[in-house]
Amino acid sequence: MSRKQSLYLSMGSMFVFVTLYLLTSTGIIGFNPVGEAGSYGAPLVVPEAYAFTIWAPIYLFLIAFPIFQLLKKQEADKSWNEIRVWYSFNVIANGLWLVFASYDWQIGTLLLIVFMLISLFKINGLLLKLKSNGAKVNFWFERIGFSLYFGWITLATALNVSTALKFYQWQGFGISEVSWSLLILSVAALIAAATFWKYRDTAYALVVVWAFTALIVKHLNFEVLIAYLSMAIVTLFIGLILTNEVKTLKARSVNDV
Repeated sequence: MSRKQSLYLSMGSMFVFVTLYLLTSTGIIGFNPVGEAGSYGAPLVVPEAYAFTIWAPIYLFLIAFPIFQLLKKQEADKSWNEIRVWYSFNVIANGLWLVFASYDWQIGTLLLIVFMLISLFKINGLLLKLKSNGAKVNFWFERIGFSLYFGWITLATALNVSTALKFYQWQGFGISEVSWSLLILSVAALIAAATFWKYRDTAYALVVVWAFTALIVKHLNFEVLIAYLSMAIVTLFIGLILTNEVKTLKARSVNDV
């Protein structure tokens, strides 16, 4: 796909996404407006409500990204075309996720969010390739937003799995909901830790800290085991962030010598 085609595709996909967001958030389509879908019988892995405000900067980035791409100078590296294509697939899937969630089509939402996660793995891999090739990547309009989005979707996938299981009244083989929640959160944290260590993305890790801190706030006086696990995960990620920053500073010092 040519640069011009990928630019038009990303712009068109963004408008589709915004349209679906407006239709679902205003209740024109679907039974549950955005932010309310699945709120009944919410699983224990759902954090305190304020955690979801992270969608505001993510949505702003998703709107700004194709506009910035249209305005910037032509890039030498063709990987940008591929990034714009994956972005387009991702935001259309995001818009469809909103529609499916508004109708409580849980299996559909699960399939879509897994695809969104895969596409973000692909996008971040391409951005890492561009960086290693010495290509210029704008921090605000091409990097930070994908980092926040990637981190949140990693955790939201686990939340989506839990929501679907709760919705379909899965009994968990007789194991308590708390135990299953601890397992799901642990697996999500391990996946996030491995992903962070691969990409060395501090913003990604800070999203994990943000989400698990919101779980601490929610469960400290409710389900203390979940709160304590969340504290351990927050501590782990702060340690990973500090370790990575120290290594980065040392590498810069060596290069400056």
